Amino acid sequence: MSDSFRLLKIALPLAMVSVFIFGSVLHSQGEIFHEFQAALLSVQWMLLACVAVWCGSFVFLTFKLNDLPLIGLLLISIAAYFIGYAASSQAMDATILLAGVTLGKAARFFIGDEVTSLISKPGNQSETPYVVSYFLIGLLMLLAFSSFWHLDMSANYYHGPRWMGLWNNPNIYGMLMSAGLALAAGLLIGERSRLGCRSARPASNLQNINDETPLTTRGTHVLPIILFIAACMMAVGLLFSYSRGAWVGTAVGLLYLAKIYGKLKWKYVAIGFGLLALGVVLFWGHTPDNAPWYVKRMDFGRPSAQHRVSAWRGALQMMRDYPLGVGWNKAVETYDKNYSPPEDGAGAITMNSYLMLGTELGIPGLLCFVAYVGLCFRKNPHLIRPAATFFPSDAEKGKILSPVTCHLPLQATCRSGALVLLVAFWFDGGLFDLPTASLFWILLELGSVSNAEGVTSAATK
Repeated sequence: MSDSFRLLKIALPLAMVSVFIFGSVLHSQGEIFHEFQAALLSVQWMLLACVAVWCGSFVFLTFKLNDLPLIGLLLISIAAYFIGYAASSQAMDATILLAGVTLGKAARFFIGDEVTSLISKPGNQSETPYVVSYFLIGLLMLLAFSSFWHLDMSANYYHGPRWMGLWNNPNIYGMLMSAGLALAAGLLIGERSRLGCRSARPASNLQNINDETPLTTRGTHVLPIILFIAACMMAVGLLFSYSRGAWVGTAVGLLYLAKIYGKLKWKYVAIGFGLLALGVVLFWGHTPDNAPWYVKRMDFGRPSAQHRVSAWRGALQMMRDYPLGVGWNKAVETYDKNYSPPEDGAGAITMNSYLMLGTELGIPGLLCFVAYVGLCFRKNPHLIRPAATFFPSDAEKGKILSPVTCHLPLQATCRSGALVLLVAFWFDGGLFDLPTASLFWILLELGSVSNAEGVTSAATK
């Protein structure tokens, strides 16, 4: 494969995800993008139809049996859009859902085959570039670049000490920073773990530097430093976003990485959660309005948290009363009219993406989404190897190890980033916000790219 084609496979997905993630700043700062978006929204049904065609094409090109729940979700979302089109012609959530899935499948199509070829051709490992690694590093650099670049948001509702970066919502900014932090941590750990990764070649060739991958031969000492600096930048942005959902998501994502690499100590996790629970009890309802932001965010008795809890209860009641959903963009209206939300608290239902799916698309749509995500995260014993594989003993160094172990750091990294967003979607929404939705679907697809067919093919050779 030529270097120019490799570069194209990295640059094209990065360009697409950049437009999706930074679409809001392009819309607000560029008149051309503003006019282009207005033209698209003026014929939204045609936009949705075009996105549906693209989405269907990429699903077809990357089809596997695990995609059946996703196909069911897409069919339900399209049907719900056209059923309620006369009543609500601005159901942007449907378009964002389709666009996110399309981008994820496109990333899988363009760069996901690199992982499959590595598994299915263990003898040709030196011919397979780590395109996925370079793509993740490029994505990480974009997020790190945006962590300290802040637009003037003086007229925004959230204006104050909460950082928003290039977006108009600190929760979106916090979720992007949390996913970026998980990616940086995963890549850092992956760099260390590759020191023990060996190709499927005789032991005499293991020390040949020409058999290593580009990621491990070039910038061995510089890359970890860059990743560490990027992680620190995004950690600062995450802290000052004061997004509690992003904080929780980050903790879960890092615990997942610790578990994958055999470094998780449950007693320390229990102590940490115990201290957190104690802090919540101590701060509950005891923070004045003039208290600092970081103190008020610990008070779960304030309206910000209580409105979310009320919305969870109202959404469950709505799903009971409307098991097939109320239709796109009707959840807030129905909740406000029929389920007695707190004053000015009806919009809190949008802060939980899963309950939005269940109320707008019904229980079948929610089940399809959960089933697909569960299949993507299903543990594969061929991919999750013991920690000893990454740090081999003297007796293990002469053995021929599966090349699958070389790609576990990439899969674990993508899964940790997707898991961060999955947790944050429960508290802060984001599945129907283009920046976070696009990043989630990309990481979810790349995290599940190593399929059983590739492992079977490798085992037969």
